[in-house]
Amino acid sequence: MKSIFNKLSILAVASALLWSCKKDETQVVLTGGNAPVLTKVAAKDTLVLLEDSASKAALTLNWTAQVYESTVASVNYSLQMVKKGGDFKNPDVEINMGKLLTKAYTVSTLNAEVVKILAPNSLGEISVRIVAAIPNSAAITISNTLNLIVKGYRSIIKYNFPNALNIAGNYQGWNPGAAPQIVSVSNNGIYDGYINFNDATPQFKMVKGDNWGAGDYGDAGNGALSNGGNNVQLSAGAGIYRLTANTGAMSWSATKITRWGIIGSATAGGWGADQAMTLDPATGNYSLTLDLTPGEIKFRANNDWGINFGDNKSNGGPDNKPDYGGDNIAIAAAGNYTVRLEIGLAGNYYYSVKKNN
Repeated sequence: MKSIFNKLSILAVASALLWSCKKDETQVVLTGGNAPVLTKVAAKDTLVLLEDSASKAALTLNWTAQVYESTVASVNYSLQMVKKGGDFKNPDVEINMGKLLTKAYTVSTLNAEVVKILAPNSLGEISVRIVAAIPNSAAITISNTLNLIVKGYRSIIKYNFPNALNIAGNYQGWNPGAAPQIVSVSNNGIYDGYINFNDATPQFKMVKGDNWGAGDYGDAGNGALSNGGNNVQLSAGAGIYRLTANTGAMSWSATKITRWGIIGSATAGGWGADQAMTLDPATGNYSLTLDLTPGEIKFRANNDWGINFGDNKSNGGPDNKPDYGGDNIAIAAAGNYTVRLEIGLAGNYYYSVKKNN
């Protein structure tokens, strides 16, 4: 009996020690140690990214390992980026680097991060840092901050028939080779685009290439298309129109756009009133600088829900490509923002929401 009691006592002590060790593993005490030191390797101090050099090396970030005086767990690293002067509590870019101590960027992969922070084709500064953390612990250490002067670009896709129809008309001299396009991104015969018809009595045809010899679509009456056919005429006069065509159903439509606005819980007007955007007639793009609060926004035309854009996201996050009727766009932090909606180039729609510091 005494032997059994002794064995049970030993087992209890061992269990207590084991529990204590496991408890110590999750309650790591971080004392002393050196924070990671972040450095960069780049060809130039100012990085002007060019699409023609997309596959070339642009930037390598290296950091030293975090070493604590006392630790029983491994260290994971996160790379964070914000616009210079921004808040790292809500980083524009955050990448889980695991246990890696380096991150290499090509021009293309760096550009993908830059355009999340800065407007394309604009020179600006980005701040970068490394955060070292131990799993199951709230304690972190933070590296020094590096500032990068960089200019990103928008990748423009060029389309030809059958992915595009050239809208040649009296508003631009009936020149198919110089005409704006409507585009079928999915190559399914359904075309979409925004055209600025600056003639008081707009007329046009939809040309299957850069010259009239390629053939064209015209008006067959009552919203129908025909090969050849009459000139399409717009009775609502000059202005920007959303123009669509379906060459499978042989139909077309045109909606005159009087304005684009921003609406949503993040705006002063909530979901009840648009905040009107400003048109740049030269590009057909829209912008607005305004105060936003945490919430959501969408874009809509003509102060109505008939034509609206959200973002259905890609790879789990916003891809800055507006989708008709897409999901609401989240605004994480209060502040003053510049919001852009770029729809002047068919097949290359883009939006950005950039916080101003």
